[in-house]
Formats: sequence, C-alpha cells, structure tokens
Amino acid sequence: MADRLKNEAARQFFVDLPDTEKHYWISSLYALLMPSGRRQRLAAYFTPPHLVRYVLDVLAKSGVQPGQHRILDPASGGAAFLVPLAAQIAKAERARYTNPETILRIVETSLAGVEIEPRLAQLSRLLLTDLLWPELAEAQREFRVGIQRANTLKLAPPEELYDAVVGNPPYGRVFRPSDTLLSEYASVVTDGYVNLYALFIEQSLRFTRPGGIVCLIVPMSFVGGAYFAALRKRILEQSEVLRVDPIDKRSDLFMDVLYDVCVLVLRKSAPEVPPVLAESALLTVGKPPRHLGQIDLPKKPGDRIWALPDGQLDDCLFQDGLETLAAYGYLVKTGYFVWNREKERYRAGFSPRANEVPLFWAHNIRPNEICQPYDRDSATDRIGMVRIAKDSTALIASDAILLQRTTNRRQKRRIIAGVVRKRLVPGGRGYVSENHTIIVVPDPDKKQAITLKTLCRLLNTEAVDARFRRISGSVSVSTKALRQLPLPTPDAVREAFAVIKDDEAAAVQAYASSLSGAASQATPSDGGGGDDG
Repeated sequence: MADRLKNEAARQFFVDLPDTEKHYWISSLYALLMPSGRRQRLAAYFTPPHLVRYVLDVLAKSGVQPGQHRILDPASGGAAFLVPLAAQIAKAERARYTNPETILRIVETSLAGVEIEPRLAQLSRLLLTDLLWPELAEAQREFRVGIQRANTLKLAPPEELYDAVVGNPPYGRVFRPSDTLLSEYASVVTDGYVNLYALFIEQSLRFTRPGGIVCLIVPMSFVGGAYFAALRKRILEQSEVLRVDPIDKRSDLFMDVLYDVCVLVLRKSAPEVPPVLAESALLTVGKPPRHLGQIDLPKKPGDRIWALPDGQLDDCLFQDGLETLAAYGYLVKTGYFVWNREKERYRAGFSPRANEVPLFWAHNIRPNEICQPYDRDSATDRIGMVRIAKDSTALIASDAILLQRTTNRRQKRRIIAGVVRKRLVPGGRGYVSENHTIIVVPDPDKKQAITLKTLCRLLNTEAVDARFRRISGSVSVSTKALRQLPLPTPDAVREAFAVIKDDEAAAVQAYASSLSGAASQATPSDGGGGDDG
C-alpha cells in the first residue's frame, strides 16, 4: 500500500509500519478529517492495534477459530478487527498452500461487518482488499466482502447466528430516544436512560448462538452505574461473564476521546457449557496483562453492583459481617443545585438574604475538614448563595458529610469527604450543595450507630476507597455505589477508631474484626457444651 501513495511524506510515514498500524492510522486520519460534530455523533474512534491484538488473543483462548467460526463486528468502522482476523486466516491458509480462490471464499463466508457510515464501510472494503491483494490479483476478481451498510441496532438477528461477535461499539447517551427504541431495548434500559453501548451489548447477544462468544470494548460505567442496573441483570440472565479487563490508560487510548474502558467477554448461555469463574486482568500499554483475580458477581441476576478485583483485597467484596451506610443510620443523596441551568438564582456575597441559603461547591470539600461555602470564582472570602423557598425539601438542616461526585484519574482517592456543621453555616436557615457533590445526612427515622465525624474519617481511608473503586466503574462517585459500599460493623468501627490513632490502621482493623466476627459466628462450635461450665 505504501508504495502506491503519491505524497512522499505520507509514503515515508507508512513505509515501515506493520499492516495493522497502517490500517489503524488510515482509519484514524479519515475520522479526524470528518467534521467534529459528525465524528462525535457516529462515535468514530478506532481501536489501537495493541488492544486489537489482546482482544483477538482473548477470542482464541475462548475457543474461537478464525476461518472455522463465523465472526461479526457490529460496528466495523475502519475494519480494525476484520483486517487482522482476515490476516490470520490468510496467513494460515497460505502456509497450507491453499489456492487463492479458496482463501478468498473462507474470508468472505466467515467474516462479516456492519457499518452505519457509508464511507467507513467503503474504507473497510478497501483495507480488506489491500490485505488480500495477492489473492485477488491471482484469482482475477473483486473481493466480495461481507460488510453491510446499515444500522446494527435496527437489524433483526440473522437466521444463522454467529459463533462470535467482536468489536468496539459506539458509546454515548441517546437523548430523547424514540418509543420504538425504548420498547425494542427495554431489557437494558433503566429509568429511560439509553446509552449506545448498552444497546450494542444486547444486540450482540441476540446475534450470537448459544455457547458463542461476545467480546466488546466498552466503558466501565456499567459495572456500578445506577443507570445500568437493567443491563447488568440482562447480561447475567443471557450469558456467563468470562472476563472484565480494565484498561489502564484513560486518555489517548482513542483519538480525541476520554473514557474509562474495559474488555468485556461473555459466553451466551448454553446448557451444555460448564460454568467458569469470571476473571479480571489490568491491561497496560507496553506491559503484560496483570492478573487481578475473580469478579464478585451476584449469585442471582439483579441490580446489585458488580465488584472487580484489585489484586490485593479478597475477591469477594460483599461478605457476611459487613454493613452499609443505611445500617449506620445515614441517607445518601445527590447535590441539588445545577448552577449552569439556574444562574439567575445564584450570587456571591458575604451574607445570605432572607430568601437565600449558602451553597457548597465540590471544590469546598477537603478530606476530614470542615467545609466552607466559598464562591467558586472568587479568591476572597465571599460565599456562594442560592435563592430558594423556605419550605423546599432540598434544604439541608442538619450536620452532614459532603463528597465530591466527580473526581479524576490522577487523584489518589475516589472518595473525598468533608464535614458541614450547620451551626457554622451563615444565615441559620440551612444550606444546599451543587450537583457535583453527594450528601450523607443522618436518617431522621434511625439512631446513628457512629458519629458523623467518625464516619467521615472512615470514608477518607484507603481501605474504604480501595473497596469503592472495585464497584465504581468510573471516576464518578454514584449514590447507588455508596449505598451498597460494604463497611465494617458499627461496633468494630467505634472500637478501632477509639483505640487506634492512625485512621488507616483503624479502618483495616475494623474490617478485619467485622469479618472475623462473622466467620466465628458461622463456624459451629466443636465442643457443643455451651458456656454453662
């Protein structure tokens, strides 16, 4: 291909690259030439070769054999998967001295793709044609490639289902989904929230035969996100989870896009296939995959969050003997005020008026510190204030813990929690927080098992943060994940934090005491004589 380029600079760039690298750069450059709006609508971001190689290796280890099994890419884009699959087939058949016509026929009948963008479909055909140029030249015919120009989400499953579906489907929320779309994909939609990749997971399972493999590169958000409860349930109803492998390179993985992604591997349910334990490995560019352990999945399909291993803690996160914030006597909710939608209700000043209360921003939160409602844009001691009705249910009239709801990958901790003391809040009417925060408040119907200060200290420990990361699925902190986060028993927390000055050591001890206590209760006594003697 490189020798057919007219531009000398382009020829020099491509000449020494392996074919897979050449095809990746051609597809990516094509995408970058698209208008940005169109590129984002199509989610035209292409899979780098090192990740493609890993996915194809996973397919092989799952028993998928290119050339013998039928494989579909439901969002084939620039043929990032189809080209190397075709290359594997061609290489194996060339080594057997298979005649060119037979090689072409094997590729044409065993590989298929669907692409919504007509020029990308054409580009896929050209890249496959370039790969199989020797066979096409000798057979003296064109390549009858099986790439269908269509919207995968509107296709009916084929009469002959595929042995494997592989790809990197588009990501992104579908705003104002049609009633038809909501009805067709109701099984993976929670509270009307529609994301393209969830629909592609469902469609991939529909297109795969029982016992077949689905291997997709998708965002991590489905692991713990509140809006993916139906998807998690559907996956466990229809398939067996083989792998969820996080990719440790959030930025620059795909050109011009930023996501926490993973390789998701499923085997469609089949009675004759014995179950296996779901595994996880961390994928890092330039390094071998690092085995993390087994995925903690719910025993029955439901909306319980999945817990990925971290290579350090026990694989089972949701163990007997642990509690939740609800058991501690606390409620969790998202911050109320969306500043960019209601700017007219916000102002900065030194004291609130009669119809205003102070507003706490995410940047006001520091670990284990008392939060102060300083204005987001001011370097002075002015505070932010929101105009709000006196009887609004959004008003917080008690002490609380505030957490940052959106963090970033560079931060040491996902959970960053500070304390709000009502008596220190100006105005005396209460306060609100913005939507990039999460509020933990005492449940008025329950007695609090530990103090707010102790709870804040516990939440800011590495022991809690490490467990939360296993269920978060992204850099965002969700209320659902916090509500399900396994915590030590209140008794263990009170005892450990009362006698151990170091919070990190106290948290570790509290977890250990909780789990050992549960284990001792579950183990029958050998003596059977009781305590009477």
